[in-house]
Amino acid sequence: MDSRDRKAAVTKVAVTLKDVPIAGLNATAKKLETAAARLSSRRTRDMLPGKIETKRLVLRAPILGDATALEKLANNQKIYDMLARLPHPYTRRDAMFFIGTFSQRAEERCYAVTLDEAFIGVMSFHYAPGHAPELGYWLGEPHWGKGLGTEAANGLIEAAHATGQYATIEARALASNIASCRVLEKAGFVRTGEHPAVGGNHIGQAIASFVLEQKR
Repeated sequence: MDSRDRKAAVTKVAVTLKDVPIAGLNATAKKLETAAARLSSRRTRDMLPGKIETKRLVLRAPILGDATALEKLANNQKIYDMLARLPHPYTRRDAMFFIGTFSQRAEERCYAVTLDEAFIGVMSFHYAPGHAPELGYWLGEPHWGKGLGTEAANGLIEAAHATGQYATIEARALASNIASCRVLEKAGFVRTGEHPAVGGNHIGQAIASFVLEQKR
């Protein structure tokens, strides 16, 4: 090996040795960033109260006793058509999974909406790294058109604002779901635009985006 070959080999090794730790550090930094974001979301989630009471409703954690009503109300084509993540048909297994697993995830804070102690729907926040908490909800069809969605949303938003950690809240709804869009607007959200859905049950359909900024 002549001097030029030796120089080239040394340079190649130096570059390799330099790149490996940088790549490792970048990967480690990314993991730490993700972990920190999840921890922050968990803290924000856990600052919410366990129970929220409004004039007619009580919002509390889903329990196994909700499974029968949850299955009955969620197994509705009209509700499935409006929600991005709801399976259909909605079975007992789906209800048990929601109560025992999904609602316990760090990136979710789910409340069962109850009227006279009976389960009638779900109100929740979803937490994604780099995004404001996102409000989501659904109510069983027998409870539509009575102002209960707006009342539940206002109750959760008020509780969230009281923590001082929810300066911005986001929400989305099918642009064609006029009733849901009105609920969000009545709760103080401002419509910011539309975009086609790229995943979930509504691929290609127009999704309306909303944002709510806490007044200071």
